[in-house]
Amino acid sequence: MPTCIQNTKVPGDNRLFINEKRGRIKIVNRLTGAVNATPFLDIYSRVSNVTTVNDERGLLGLAFHPDYANNGYFYVDYTNTSNNTVIARYQVSSFADTALTNSEQILLTIYQPFTNHNGGNLVFGPDGYLYISMGDGGSGGDPQNNGQDIDSLLAKILRIDVNNPNPPYYSSPPTNPFYGPTAGRDEIWAYGVRNPWRCSFDRMTGDFWIGDVGQNAYEEIDFQSRCSLGGEDYGWRCYEGDSTYNTTGCLPASSYVFPVTAYPHSLGCSITGGYVYRGGQEGGLFGKYLFTDYCQGRIWATVPNGSGGWTTSQLSQATTQINSNYSSWGEDIYGELYLAGVASGRIYRVHDTGCAPTAYINSRDTLINCTGSAMTFNAIYGTGLTYQWYHNVALVSTGQSYGLSSFSNGDSIYVQVSNGNCTASSNTVHIFTNASILGLDSLYCDTAPAVALTGIPAGGIFSGPGMSGNMFDPNAAGLGVHAVVYTLADTISNCYYNASGCILTDTQYVTVDVCTGIGENEFGNVSVYPNPNHAEFNVEFALFRYTKFTMLVTDALGRTIYEKNIEAERGKKNILVNLSGASEGVYFLFMKTERAHSVFKVIVQK
Repeated sequence: MPTCIQNTKVPGDNRLFINEKRGRIKIVNRLTGAVNATPFLDIYSRVSNVTTVNDERGLLGLAFHPDYANNGYFYVDYTNTSNNTVIARYQVSSFADTALTNSEQILLTIYQPFTNHNGGNLVFGPDGYLYISMGDGGSGGDPQNNGQDIDSLLAKILRIDVNNPNPPYYSSPPTNPFYGPTAGRDEIWAYGVRNPWRCSFDRMTGDFWIGDVGQNAYEEIDFQSRCSLGGEDYGWRCYEGDSTYNTTGCLPASSYVFPVTAYPHSLGCSITGGYVYRGGQEGGLFGKYLFTDYCQGRIWATVPNGSGGWTTSQLSQATTQINSNYSSWGEDIYGELYLAGVASGRIYRVHDTGCAPTAYINSRDTLINCTGSAMTFNAIYGTGLTYQWYHNVALVSTGQSYGLSSFSNGDSIYVQVSNGNCTASSNTVHIFTNASILGLDSLYCDTAPAVALTGIPAGGIFSGPGMSGNMFDPNAAGLGVHAVVYTLADTISNCYYNASGCILTDTQYVTVDVCTGIGENEFGNVSVYPNPNHAEFNVEFALFRYTKFTMLVTDALGRTIYEKNIEAERGKKNILVNLSGASEGVYFLFMKTERAHSVFKVIVQK
């Protein structure tokens, strides 16, 4: 009767560790499916006498210490022969496939008033602390109201630091919400759960997912961002899923955190929480949180909807739906997913029906690097896969990682992954070493409408005359030459992202002129060519009568670099303008008469 699937998280370890409800941990080779004849741990005599698959007691949880490779510690959650929950530490023996049964150190013993709703999940978070899921103590309807009692460890998610060498071999982190003189037990991280059956951390983002078994009507999945400071109240027994259950003495609904998804008992009766898939083999599942139901065996996927909410859909299955009373999900060292059938005693590997492997670079899609420091990009790893890395569309490397020490602003990186049958392309990562402004012409009439500007990379702030947000208004700026500045300060880190510390700035100058246009009875058909040019160009035009005018060329800052006063009779004219010594950039050609003038943009390239 398997209840839990875990791996050691030690690179290259191909073992799966399977809890059996009656008190044994078996080792399965993930490559061959072979089961070791000798259990890794046997504490049969310490575990309650479970005889049926529906009994909620037994050896329920398992978690390996983050430094297991060095200290050999692992932790179990079991119901003892007095029907109370025990959280205990054990140690591996000198033989890697067996543990020392006599190494038990008990951290917590939690009284259980009834035999059901034991919770039982153990998992280490990205912060290195051990998270423990505890049910509400059992019976039905939470008769002791443990869900809302912060002086009880039942109906809680606990968070403890196990790196304490002295009894009780744990301490409560000072960052726990009820730590110290604050009312409530120091060990509590979150509360208001009924029977959290299988919780997991997204191995990429660090977000926390909780499958919480419902009462009579709804099953739910709760979500906690990596940014959480703890203290969430998920609402039990006031609410079951999104619906009221028993609101006597409860706070307003806004005080509770409601599930990201819930389903009625017409679709199942007992949720089995799962994982966000982050493996390399099944690209169609990547990024989806998968969960199932103990009673009907349906498998669902939940993903963000892009608007701050979530979308949940039932996954189609290639074969007739298997219902083996799925008791637990599990990950192997590579992030591939498995399901345990408590009734069948089988472990199932989860596959996508599509062919594509996971092609994804484990990085933000926009990277700021103003220091020129080297970078390493990592693809999602899977066995039997090949990788081809592309830098600015050119194939540059193979292998699961790609190191980059030389790059320019706007460079792009992506990887193609093949499993031998099909190939998938990853997200593209763009690298920026400085900022730039798009959409800003160097010349505007004072009556022209406001224009939208784009800053690259996105997320910065525009400033300067005539700017409101990202809109430049020539009329608000007024006549003259103006500096428009775009600044992106990548200096603030958050729980998901470490800032680069870079401040990227681009300054562009814009000329706002009256732009009335030269009189139709004086000039016609003005043409500037070639444009762009190499600092020499022709100005071709027609005069309709004898005219006095000035031909003037300025740079973007309004400085005059060419000026010529001209008197000419009517007829077609062509004047060669030589801007000897002018550097690359944008210049302005002014054709001025006594009554009006026009301006033309000239681009010098060398």
